[in-house]
Amino acid sequence: MASHLLGRELSAKRVYTAGSFTLQRFITDLCPSEENHIGEAIVRDNGELEYLKTYRLSAAQTRRVYLLSQLASQNWNLESTASYLGIAYDELIRRFEGAGFGYLLKEQVRSKARVKEPKSTEGFYDEV
Repeated sequence: MASHLLGRELSAKRVYTAGSFTLQRFITDLCPSEENHIGEAIVRDNGELEYLKTYRLSAAQTRRVYLLSQLASQNWNLESTASYLGIAYDELIRRFEGAGFGYLLKEQVRSKARVKEPKSTEGFYDEV
């Protein structure tokens, strides 16, 4: 069951420490062509794994996590994120709407991006 988890690069964060135990939350490197996982683990200070819970992300969840992680890496700035991803600002707005995050943006921002929408969106979300 963990074949797509073992041997993958992980990003982990220590959440809590109690005595000789540490609670860590992790996420695999977000690779769209592979299974991606998030989860948590409790590890003893000697490295022994005491508990592991993992959730497999769907392709849509992977795209959503990727978009949010890119936005977070750019200090939650949409213009910087679009530049970092090498896409137009309006395209980033449309991707957020397509991922189900449109409600986080002001309506005037969303409307402006829709006006500039490309004629064809075939393959549009395959890049994320």
